[in-house]
Amino acid sequence: MAAPLTRALWLLVGLLGCEAFNLDTEHVQRKSGEPGSLFGFSLALHRQLEPQDKRMLLVGAPKAKATKGQKAKVTGGLYSCDTSSISTSCVRVNFDDEEDLTSESKENQWMGVSVSSQGPGGKIVTCAHRYQRRANVNSAMASRDILGRCYVLSQNLKISPGLEEEGGDWHFCDRRARGHEMFGSCQQGLSATFDKDYHYLIFGAPGAYNWRGVVRLEQRNLSLVDQGIFDDGPFETGGESEKNPNLVPAPANSYLGFSLDSGRSLTKKGYLTVVAGAPRANHSGAVVLMKIGLDLSKSLVGEYTLEGEGLASSFGYDLAVLDLNGDGWQDIVVGAPQYFEKDGKIGGAVYVYVNQAGDWNKVKPTRIDGPMDSMFGLAVESLGDINLDGYHDFAVGAPYADEGSGNVYIYSGSATGLSSKKVLSGKPLGVRMFGYSLAGNMDLDKNSYPDLAVGSLSDSVFVYKSRPVINIKKEINFSPKEIDLTKKNCGSSFCLDIEACFTYTANPKSYAPKLTVVYSLVADADLTRDGLIHRGTFIGSSASDKVYESKGTITMNSKGAKQCVTRKLAIQENIRDKLRGIPIDVSVDIQEAKRKRRQSSASLAPVLDPRDPMTTRSQVHFLKEGCGIDNVCQSNLQVEYRYGHRATDKDTFVPLELDNGMPLISLSNQNDIALEVTVTNLNGDDAHEASLAASFPRSLAYSTYVVPPSDRHVTCRANKDGSKLDCDLGNPFKRDSKATIYIILGTAGISVSTTELEIDLQFNTTSDQQNIAPVKAKAKVAIMLQLSVTGQIQPSQVYFSGEAKDDRAMKTESDTGIAITHQFRIINLGKPLKDFGSASLNIMWPKGTTQGKRLLYLMKISSTGVDKLDCSPKDEINSLGLVKESSGELYSLLFITVHSRLWNSTFIKDYSKMHHVEVIVKASLHVDSTSKNTFLKNAETQARLTVFPEMLAAQYGGVPWWIIVLSILFLLLLLGLLAFLLWKCGFFKRAIYEDKVPSYNAVWIKREERAINTGNGNWDNLEKKPWITTWHDSEHYS
Repeated sequence: MAAPLTRALWLLVGLLGCEAFNLDTEHVQRKSGEPGSLFGFSLALHRQLEPQDKRMLLVGAPKAKATKGQKAKVTGGLYSCDTSSISTSCVRVNFDDEEDLTSESKENQWMGVSVSSQGPGGKIVTCAHRYQRRANVNSAMASRDILGRCYVLSQNLKISPGLEEEGGDWHFCDRRARGHEMFGSCQQGLSATFDKDYHYLIFGAPGAYNWRGVVRLEQRNLSLVDQGIFDDGPFETGGESEKNPNLVPAPANSYLGFSLDSGRSLTKKGYLTVVAGAPRANHSGAVVLMKIGLDLSKSLVGEYTLEGEGLASSFGYDLAVLDLNGDGWQDIVVGAPQYFEKDGKIGGAVYVYVNQAGDWNKVKPTRIDGPMDSMFGLAVESLGDINLDGYHDFAVGAPYADEGSGNVYIYSGSATGLSSKKVLSGKPLGVRMFGYSLAGNMDLDKNSYPDLAVGSLSDSVFVYKSRPVINIKKEINFSPKEIDLTKKNCGSSFCLDIEACFTYTANPKSYAPKLTVVYSLVADADLTRDGLIHRGTFIGSSASDKVYESKGTITMNSKGAKQCVTRKLAIQENIRDKLRGIPIDVSVDIQEAKRKRRQSSASLAPVLDPRDPMTTRSQVHFLKEGCGIDNVCQSNLQVEYRYGHRATDKDTFVPLELDNGMPLISLSNQNDIALEVTVTNLNGDDAHEASLAASFPRSLAYSTYVVPPSDRHVTCRANKDGSKLDCDLGNPFKRDSKATIYIILGTAGISVSTTELEIDLQFNTTSDQQNIAPVKAKAKVAIMLQLSVTGQIQPSQVYFSGEAKDDRAMKTESDTGIAITHQFRIINLGKPLKDFGSASLNIMWPKGTTQGKRLLYLMKISSTGVDKLDCSPKDEINSLGLVKESSGELYSLLFITVHSRLWNSTFIKDYSKMHHVEVIVKASLHVDSTSKNTFLKNAETQARLTVFPEMLAAQYGGVPWWIIVLSILFLLLLLGLLAFLLWKCGFFKRAIYEDKVPSYNAVWIKREERAINTGNGNWDNLEKKPWITTWHDSEHYS
């Protein structure tokens, strides 16, 4: 099954400085073996129950020298290490000390290449995958087959006599068909393990069937099988009885069985599933999930196949089965240490498959990438629940990381999958290829927490003990509940009692140590961190403490019991910030008792759970004015908006027109627009720290903001790229207040494809207001093209006369009639038309009358301002009905000139008795565009031609002379009668005046030179004579 891949959400960048939070990295045990023995190549944790409870580390050293009883020089071996001892040496386990050189060879057999424990009180299996069977020794027919061999030991690392299942008779490839295409290169034991309920032994033989590989499931202990009641195996891929390589669920050269694990909740709960890695399958690797076949062939058959994605990635080199999310279904972690990407800095990968209730077709793996050249995923090990949080954890070895020093990465399970990752580094230990092998999922120091062993290729193994995990709950109480600066309860200041209470929990339930906890209380930590003046001082702080911090220790005698401390905080006088509450941070740590470095048997100190926040914060608020009787400020901020235009130098705002209730932005020349935002707090309490944030789309560019004079307290600040504007409305924004902000926005980013604009408006306040939802200020966008057309005609008035002629009598243009010129002027004041589409000019041409008689005869069409002019229909030139002009290259100004002739014959025949005839030519612009939000405003024009019939004077003969004489005499008679009437009315009588007219002089005295004699009476009663000139004091003078 090739499952689709999900990118890892957890990156390994920057992890090298972290530590696995509950693994003790200060008291790491080191166990060393013989140099060059590959001590640490394989590892297993084992617990012996009989004859005494003993926990140990088993270490394989496949290149260890042979024992005295062996005839080979280098055979490899198994070592037992006492983890309760400070000694760095381990004891070699004695077995496999017989050798028959006529039938076998143990030279470089690599005993200890794999080792596994059956669990507490169970057996141990260890193998030598290069063990050879020999035939015809010292003859020309001599042969060697690399079959491999495994030993099963009792829980006390001995071979019990009389028990068939113990000893070295575990070599199923012996006495089978030879040759590499069958079992001649079997290499049994490269991997070997027990199933999860310890009922079966599982062997991997990756060299069988032309390195296709075989997985064998076998049981040899006293059971119902030995009693002949039912058949319980053995089972193997290809069939134990048939031995058919075509039945193996992997192609040739796959190395199936290179890695092994099993589970009983993988495909179906309660049923055994064997999981085997095939790191060379299909050149990328695969992992096969197998079950026991239902037929009589005693075979293991494939159920699902997980395929690798990278060429030569060695997907399946190692694997682990565990329950990461605690859902009862077992998950699979697969290593691909040689995965790489051409352009990426990746050196190995691990795939996490989270089980979907047994349906592996639905599983999408998460890939975790390792550092470049690290061989991340060479070793993968289930750690059990290393922190006792209810979820299994696992470790990943990257032995080539950090320039070959090696790292081990720890991943924690959770309800949602992986929740955290930590790292152990081999560089401080001074070894190479740290993390080549891993062993875990067993408690070595009897504190109920599983421990971890890490092997290297420097003949050293390191044991990391897990520390108990403590969860401390922190509570903060204030007395009084609020800060009222009008009340002085502490001399001339206001004091606040802060009570901090602590309770701890731990797993397992039996673990309840006495703890000494170091606590710290910090007031106004944010202000202090920003270098601002703090607002509170702890009274009674020690000399080493800062005035805004109080530290101490408290003893917690039992689990679940609450312990409290009280500290007094004095509020500073004359503080300016009385609106924001004062945060109080409480943090804790466990005070560790000093422990000697070589004291390996001493109990490890507990560690705080890093998933709990290190600091708990609670705020004490000031008594606020402008709030309700409950002292809770319940604001009622509301936002309204309008789009429009507003000049920055004028206090005018013109809202935009609405289109179906939505503002319509009509852009003609990319002008700025204004967004009027009005924030109100009607019938609401004071809104403290009220602010408004406006987020703009990319098509709008922030320019500036304007506020009316009454709202000068409102300040705004835009971010660097102008995509967001934050406005401070006031602190507080009073009850029934109203503020208006005009946000000026540039529209240069609006394109033809922009049909709608949306600005997010979000207001915030520290007051109590529910359901503060963002407001989306939407507007439609319509782009008005700056394209217009005007028409004129030359001449605009003409006369027709002469004789009517038919078409055959006309030889030249002048025979048709007077020349007429129509000129259409097209102006584009905006962007080039090619940005929007192509433009066309439609001319409604008066070709003729309804009877088919011609009116205007089209002669030619010309243009200026355009390179190419296409008109249609072309065959209508000289016989034209509708003319269409189009051009996609118009930039600014274009003239279209239509040359025509008045068809004289039609007018003489049909219109000679009319006073005049008007011939109207209409033209309209049209733009072909894929965008639906473009339109034209001045898109039509018309040109009017007035045609008069020519009237000759000789036709009427002139005016008779006697009529002219009588008219002159009549006008003279009327003039004399008018003069007589005026004389009778006295119009010509002369006016009579007196000989002398009084004259008066007036003097203008400047105001500052006027002197008033107070003895002359009241000036207000002076009478102004009618002849006095009037002037005004406000008049200017020099």
